[in-house]
Amino acid sequence: MELNAELLIGTKVVDSAGESVGRIEEFRVEREEKACLVNTYVIGVSGLVDRLSAWTLVRPINKFLHSHKLYSLYEIPWQDMDLTDPRHPKLRKARRDLRPVN
Repeated sequence: MELNAELLIGTKVVDSAGESVGRIEEFRVEREEKACLVNTYVIGVSGLVDRLSAWTLVRPINKFLHSHKLYSLYEIPWQDMDLTDPRHPKLRKARRDLRPVN
């Protein structure tokens, strides 16, 4: 399947039961000869915070989120994401089966 990845950034993702998981914040890709292949989707409110964490102002927010267990960043392997309808991405598993990335 070929998609414009930039159109997926910020898209809300639900799990197999229809529960919200978060939004697509970034991708981990592997560069091939003529294409880039997505290996992992980074999903969650904290994905944005994680990318901004180099900023001195954002680090206290990041620590606060971690200490109050509000940090919900997930790395989802490409095969666990259903992009049949790219405007409404869906996981092939339940949120309860995901392990947050620290």
